[in-house]
Amino acid sequence: MNKAVTAALMSALVCPGSGHFYLKRYNSGTLISFLSLSGLVYLLYKAVERAQAISDRILSGEIPLDFNVIYQQISQVPPGDSGLLINLATLAFIAGWVVGIIDAYRIGKQLDIAQAS
Repeated sequence: MNKAVTAALMSALVCPGSGHFYLKRYNSGTLISFLSLSGLVYLLYKAVERAQAISDRILSGEIPLDFNVIYQQISQVPPGDSGLLINLATLAFIAGWVVGIIDAYRIGKQLDIAQAS
């Protein structure tokens, strides 16, 4: 398998930026990994925070133990700027992943062409 495909698959399936590390592009790999993983960490933090808040309300009796009511609480849009920050974190995660795949393939293809010459 050539370097372009290997690097793209590593970025797609292992971790964003790992294809760059495979191609010895450490600065690019670190930047892409940091961008994607920071978005993912923020999303996980907010999900746990929201789950904890809802479970506290269930335990206090404020929300009944009914699937439809709990689902309604989960699916509500977060108030204030929190929704915007969640959307930005999601965009950063997805953009880092997609850019990592495409750029790893592009760099790998250049290296494959240079190696074939």
